[in-house]
Amino acid sequence: MKTFNKLSILTLTSLLVLSSCETTELDLTSNPNALSPEQASADLFINNIQEDFASFVDAMGDTGARFTRVAYLGGDRFYRDNYSPNSFSGAWSLAYQTMMEDIRVMNTIAEENGLTYYIAMGQVMQAYILMTLVDYFGDIPYSEALKGSDNLNPAPDSGASVYDAALGLLDDAIANFNAGGVPPQYDMYYDGDAAAWIKAANSIKKRAYINLGDYASYNSITNYIKNNSEDFEFTWGNNEVNPDTRHPIYTYNYTSTGGGDYQSNWLMNLMMQGRNGMRDPRINYFFYRQVPVTPGKDGPVDAISLECSFPGYYIEPHLIAYGLYCSLPEGYWGRDHGNYEGIPPDNFKRTLIGVYPAGGAYDDSSFKSLGNSDGLGGAGITPVVSASLMHFLDAEVAVMTGNDPTTSTLEGIKANLNKVDDISGAPTMDQSLIDAYIAAFSVDWTFASSLDAKLELWAEEFFKTQRGNGTDAYNSYRRNGYPKNLQPMVEPNPGPFPLSMWYPQNYAANNSNVTQKSDLTSRVFWNTNGPTVD
Repeated sequence: MKTFNKLSILTLTSLLVLSSCETTELDLTSNPNALSPEQASADLFINNIQEDFASFVDAMGDTGARFTRVAYLGGDRFYRDNYSPNSFSGAWSLAYQTMMEDIRVMNTIAEENGLTYYIAMGQVMQAYILMTLVDYFGDIPYSEALKGSDNLNPAPDSGASVYDAALGLLDDAIANFNAGGVPPQYDMYYDGDAAAWIKAANSIKKRAYINLGDYASYNSITNYIKNNSEDFEFTWGNNEVNPDTRHPIYTYNYTSTGGGDYQSNWLMNLMMQGRNGMRDPRINYFFYRQVPVTPGKDGPVDAISLECSFPGYYIEPHLIAYGLYCSLPEGYWGRDHGNYEGIPPDNFKRTLIGVYPAGGAYDDSSFKSLGNSDGLGGAGITPVVSASLMHFLDAEVAVMTGNDPTTSTLEGIKANLNKVDDISGAPTMDQSLIDAYIAAFSVDWTFASSLDAKLELWAEEFFKTQRGNGTDAYNSYRRNGYPKNLQPMVEPNPGPFPLSMWYPQNYAANNSNVTQKSDLTSRVFWNTNGPTVD
């Protein structure tokens, strides 16, 4: 990916992004749809679409990350109650009322002026949006959508037909990029490189084909993202206000009142354990510790800040049996999966998201309490499709077609290690550490006693790369059920794992053609033969 300073672009379009871990709300102070046709500009549309797309990817990917333990899931002991229909109304509005409507209107202007590159960019982003909505919700409106007052109750299309339409959009995008055309002044993803966009489009097609179980079509695409320089991602700025250009995850981690979120104990523990006795060298990039010890582990008991550190605190037996509960040593202060307790005064003690991917702080063992503007100030990335993702998917397809997944798995790990190492504003990771970690993983891989054991290792390494966008982790877990050894919910009987999400409230309550789901056990269309996960 080619990067450049987007602060001036974000300021130009006056986009204020307000994001929480569950919803995304936008205040477009320069709304292109509010302009007269004479004032409308394809450039203004494409700028807003690109920015909104990054916010959508982040918001939906955060949901997938929390259910798969890549990020902390909290708020309720039961799976079905961690998110409500209202949780998704912001992202739903962003997709339909903002982005896809902007794309529709922009296309009219672009077609009149021969701006095929603009149209192609919109087609790639719309295809990803549609597939993501299907992946989380199932059947969604498409053929009757975006018609304004002509149809206020668009009927949902089958997820399969929406996937087909999205694949068609990607084919059209590739044709439009191949036709040439002038790129917009601000191509925030690939800086005017049509060939890179084509690789991104092909990579999104491959993501669809692996969900569909169409391995022949997957393998038939050879021009896709394979190197970190080709990654499809958005780079955020570090401006705090007017507009706020910071990474959304950063904004609720680094605040004036301390950390606003917890990190996943499962992921921190996995990286502490590392491979074959070697700690994962990415851990200091992923997490920033504000304190050097943890109460009840390697520090004195502090029942006010960490209630479960008190010796008499009741720990559910199934968590004790799992071997990970309450806390980790060395100041890795997070929370277990499904911890629903209230918030104690630990904001300046809990572990924060690190320099990767959210533009936080690198953990140099200084153990300072951090807040607004610390670290990189939020100048992180939101990955859409990365080289490491594609290598891990290649490994999965290799297994499904009777081939050896070793090379692709190793390439996936290497790609992410180098990706993390390339983050500016943090110390360079010693190449010997990268080589040593790959060697340590290779030992564990070689001595894995079965394909099942190898797939467990594959999935754990894959999930590490999913911080910043957990949609592919969520899809993978529903496809194949790995990793199997995930930390259980705090509640011993949390109910079935969500195989799809509630329909957004603003969709279910206002559209007479849809009925809200009674539970979260309905599978999306491509997951009909998937494993039962818990």
